Amino acid sequence: MNKSNIIIKGREVLNTEATAVRNLSIGLDKNFIEAVNLIIKLEGKLILSGVGKSGNIASKIASSFTSTGVPSIYLNPVDASHGDMGIIKSGDLLIVLSNSGESHELSDLIDFAKKKKIKIISITSNKKSLLSKNSDVLLILPKHKEADKLNTIPTTSTTLCLALGDALCCTVLDIRNFDKKTFRELHPGGKIGKKLKTVKEIMDTDIPIIQANASIIDAVLTMTEKKYGCAVMIDKHKKIIGILTDGDLRRAIKNIQVDDKVSSIIKNKPITAKSDLLISSAVVLMNKNSITSLIIANKNIPIGIVNLKQCIDNE
Repeated sequence: MNKSNIIIKGREVLNTEATAVRNLSIGLDKNFIEAVNLIIKLEGKLILSGVGKSGNIASKIASSFTSTGVPSIYLNPVDASHGDMGIIKSGDLLIVLSNSGESHELSDLIDFAKKKKIKIISITSNKKSLLSKNSDVLLILPKHKEADKLNTIPTTSTTLCLALGDALCCTVLDIRNFDKKTFRELHPGGKIGKKLKTVKEIMDTDIPIIQANASIIDAVLTMTEKKYGCAVMIDKHKKIIGILTDGDLRRAIKNIQVDDKVSSIIKNKPITAKSDLLISSAVVLMNKNSITSLIIANKNIPIGIVNLKQCIDNE
């Protein structure tokens, strides 16, 4: 196969799967709404199951739900038949994936769920299957062909299951108003956790503060002690009046005396941010405004400070 044909074949596979996903989207109906509502009202845990490749997809969907605050597990139906049924409790919800809906390994799990009155959501291509007939909510995959030339290897079918699982998860996420703060709480480690850290988590509360009547020497001493290259001036109500930077001092050095008032050269309206600002956004803000320190304020009262290097190191 030459290079051109390799690209053509790759595109053929992707187009086959993309077309199937588009048809899946078009075909969403009231059953999808019912499935979402069952998950929203879930009192117990969400249990996903499937055999073979469907099991791999079920495991991934379970992980997605867990990472967004819905307690979920993957239950291998073979293990379930050999003692693991005990993990299923009243109030749980079962989602079963099977392209054919006839995998014999699922029969024990289905029987147990029906006896315990556990509701079943099925994701399958066969509406007349054993699984479909025993489901409370039936999510039927559109007619499709697998992407391999034999139309045999689970490719398009597994892509459809994964996409439908993502659709369920993200819809539930939106309805529950799942936000970045909650996501960060569930992902404290790794790259994702870092991306969602806020300046509140790294800010220094020992802020270089000077009073409204401070002299130049007062400001210099404060800036030297705190090592942020700036000093924040506040009024008697502790609200920010302005900010003095080492750059301001260098530019004004020829025209000032050490006992002059800082108010004669201080900049008004410094750039501030709220404590829930993402660290990555703080980096963007500082670079955009060509500053190296950022004051964190609440109702114009300074509560912390971060510098550019500190944010980059924690980004």
